[in-house]
Amino acid sequence: MVSRIAENIPKQFVSIQHYGLLKADEEITEGPEVEKWANGFENYTFEEKNARPDDPVGRGTTSLTVDLDTTEDFVDYMNENYPKALNKLKELCEK
Repeated sequence: MVSRIAENIPKQFVSIQHYGLLKADEEITEGPEVEKWANGFENYTFEEKNARPDDPVGRGTTSLTVDLDTTEDFVDYMNENYPKALNKLKELCEK
């Protein structure tokens, strides 16, 4: 995917807008394959709960809500693989 950060509110929200594909190191931003994805978004909303004000790190619990735009062709792929990616993200964040 060729994408850009559309919005970033640190510790609250990140929105990624997809506008192309990467094939053999070439960015493709036009054509039928791209039209399926054009202006698709991945939105990540972070909500911290139970933060302790006396703790400089916060050490509460953070919940993550993900909203994805995808084509029908990729629903099964996303349902199978996205939970794995989110588990990896969780592992990295908890280090």
